[in-house]
Amino acid sequence: MNKTNKSKNKYFSHVIILPKILIYIAVLCFLFNSSGLLLASDLSTRLRELYSQQNNAKQEMQDKQSAAKEKKQEATNLSNSIENLQGNISETEKRINSLTGQISSTEKEINQTNTEIEDRQKELVIENQNKENTLVELYQTGRKNFWEIIISVNNLSEVINQNHYFEILESKLEASINRINQIKTDLENKKSELDKKKANLASLKGEQQAYKISLDSQKKEKEVVLKDTKVQQSKLEDQVEEAKRLTTQVESQIANIQAEIRRSSQGGGSVAPKDKGTSPVGLSWPANYRYISCYYGSSTPFQSFHTGIDLVNIQGTPIYSSADGTVVTVRDMMTDGRYYGYGKYVVIAHNSKYSTLYAHLMSYTVSPGQEVKRGDVIGYLGNTGWSTGPHLHFEVWENGNRVNPISYLP
Repeated sequence: MNKTNKSKNKYFSHVIILPKILIYIAVLCFLFNSSGLLLASDLSTRLRELYSQQNNAKQEMQDKQSAAKEKKQEATNLSNSIENLQGNISETEKRINSLTGQISSTEKEINQTNTEIEDRQKELVIENQNKENTLVELYQTGRKNFWEIIISVNNLSEVINQNHYFEILESKLEASINRINQIKTDLENKKSELDKKKANLASLKGEQQAYKISLDSQKKEKEVVLKDTKVQQSKLEDQVEEAKRLTTQVESQIANIQAEIRRSSQGGGSVAPKDKGTSPVGLSWPANYRYISCYYGSSTPFQSFHTGIDLVNIQGTPIYSSADGTVVTVRDMMTDGRYYGYGKYVVIAHNSKYSTLYAHLMSYTVSPGQEVKRGDVIGYLGNTGWSTGPHLHFEVWENGNRVNPISYLP
C-alpha cells in the first residue's frame, strides 16, 4: 500500500471513528440528562406524594385538635355539671342533716306526748274513783227521808249542816265529772297530736331516705363523669400528639426532598437569581429558574396580553419574597374542586407603591398579615391554575397597575 492510500485510510478511519465518538458522547449526555430528568421527575413525584400526605396529616391534626377543643369544652361543661352536682350533693347533705334534727326533735315530742297521755290517763283513773266515791256518798245520803233526818239529829242546825254537806257532795260530783270530761278532751287532743307527729315522723324519715338514695346516685354520677372526661381527654390529646408527630415527620421528608431538588436544579444549569443582587427599586428575583418561558406583553393560550413573566423550573423549587413586605393575599382560585386562573397564589405589599404576585404555586408557607423579608421562602413552584407546565408566574404592580417585571428586577 502506498503512502497516499495509507493516508487516505487513516483519514477515513478518523472520519469513521469521530462520529462514533460523538455518538458515544451524545449517548452519555442523553443518559446523564435522562437520569437527571428521571431523578427530578421522581423527586417531584415523591414531593407531590409527600405534600398530599402533609395535607392529610395536617387535616387530621386539625380535626383532632378541633375534636380535642370540643372535648375540652365538653369537659368544661361537665366540670360545670360536676360543680352543680357537688352543689346538689351539699344541699342534699344539708337537707338530710336538717331532717335528722327534725326527726330527733319529733321523736322527743312524741315521747313527751306519750308521757303526758299516761299522766292524764292516771289522773282520769283517780277522778273516776273520786266520782264513784262521791256517788256512793250521795246514794247513801239520798236514801234517808226527811223524818229520818229529823229523828237522827238533835237540833235544826244539824239538819242544815246535813243539807249543806249534801250540796257539797253534789258540787264535788259535778266538778269531778267536768274534770273527767276535760281530761278526756285533753287526751283526745294529745292522741290526735301524737298521730300527726307520728305521721310527720314517717314523712320525714321517708324524705330523708329519698335524699340519701339521691345523694348516693349523685356521688356515683359525679365519679362516672370525672372518669369519662379524663379518659376521653387523654385519648384525644394522644391522638393530637400522634398527628403532630406524623406532620413533623412528613415535613422533614419534604425538606429533604426540596433540598435534593435544589441540588438537582442547581446542578442542571438553572439560574440562581440570588447572585444577581437587588434592583434600584429594591426587588430581587423570586426563584431559581431554568429559563423564562413567557415575557410581559406576550400572548399565551390563556391571555392575549401576558401580565407578568413565567420562570420555568421543576415542581417544588422554593419561591422567595422579592423584597421586604406584608403578605396581603393568600388564596386558592378554585371552582367545583378545580383550580383556575392563578391557582394557588400570594400577593405581597412592599410599600405604598410596589406589590408583587406569585402564582401557580404548589403550596404556600405564609398567611395574610405576615411580615416577610427579602429572600424568605413563601411557597413552592407548582402547576396549579391555568398553566401548561411547572413554572412561577411573577407580576410587579406599581400604584396598583401591572408593569413589566424585567424593568424592575436586577
